[in-house]
Amino acid sequence: MDTAIIVVWGATLVIALILTIVILKLVILIVRTERDILQLASTTLAAAQGIVRNTALISQLEATKGVAGKILTVAGAIDSVSASIDQKLGSVGRALAGRRS
Repeated sequence: MDTAIIVVWGATLVIALILTIVILKLVILIVRTERDILQLASTTLAAAQGIVRNTALISQLEATKGVAGKILTVAGAIDSVSASIDQKLGSVGRALAGRRS
């Protein structure tokens, strides 16, 4: 009877040892995976911060629409005035050329 108890006890210890090794291997794999996740998360965080910096000014583009419209209006006015000046200079040039003849 004592031998049977020792055999059962020994078998139980061997099974417990095998299960402990399997569980230890799983824990090691989980820790490695967690480290990889942490590394990828820090890389992702740096990329996300770069995206935030690069897109921060997009909201201010709406304000530039009004300014761009004003610039376009002024540019149109400058264009029409310069065309008028060009026309007047052409008239003066023709008038002066006509006098010389």
